[in-house]
Amino acid sequence: MQRCFSKILIILFGSVFLITTGAFGQISGYRLQQADSLFNAKRYTQSLEHYRSIFEKDQLTPAMLLKMAYIEEGLHQTGQALYYLNLYYDLTRDNEVLEKMEELATKFNLVGYEQNDKTRILSFYHDYYDRITIGLIGMVLLVLAVALVLKWRKVKPLPAVVVLQLFLVLLLVHLNVGEETPVGIISTQQTYLMDGPSAGASVISVIEAGHRVKIIGRNDVWIKILWEDEPVFIKENNLLRLRF
Repeated sequence: MQRCFSKILIILFGSVFLITTGAFGQISGYRLQQADSLFNAKRYTQSLEHYRSIFEKDQLTPAMLLKMAYIEEGLHQTGQALYYLNLYYDLTRDNEVLEKMEELATKFNLVGYEQNDKTRILSFYHDYYDRITIGLIGMVLLVLAVALVLKWRKVKPLPAVVVLQLFLVLLLVHLNVGEETPVGIISTQQTYLMDGPSAGASVISVIEAGHRVKIIGRNDVWIKILWEDEPVFIKENNLLRLRF
């Protein structure tokens, strides 16, 4: 129960936290202007150095992410390009970028980008996860208030209690299993998938950069992921974890 209340507080005050702490920060106008100037002059590698420096300080703009993805794709760094495109989508929910990611995934035979009815429904659900949470909390409080009023008026509040229990169950299920599974992008070529969190473990497969995988655990410097619906381990420096 304490865990659920903690999640609720995080959701309710998350937006305030982002504003007050400057999670995305204020980008140095001069540094960004310099990077954009180099990009417009088609000096892409030099501009990328500036963009990366800005990005490492957690300072970014959606336009900057698109430019970084464009440059990385031109440098044949598909994993990095898809990483920035994913971050751009997380910030903007621009569906056009999904088509671009799927295009790259198809071109290089990458997994994790399939779009079907199930993934679209889940994407819609996760997009509105916070709003659904607040709505369920509001319904719980409303029904609770109705039940208390009925009890105060000495009317049997049984129907209200049943409805309250229903919304509480929905809220608890939503909070505990509704969160989106963390995902990451394989960032390096010739990434070894191991059957255990050890350099001495057996190699399951060797894959290329760009695949998008679900993260299900961690053991020291080893990240546990799902590959072909089976748990495997990779070194953390071979994975770019998606955020936002």
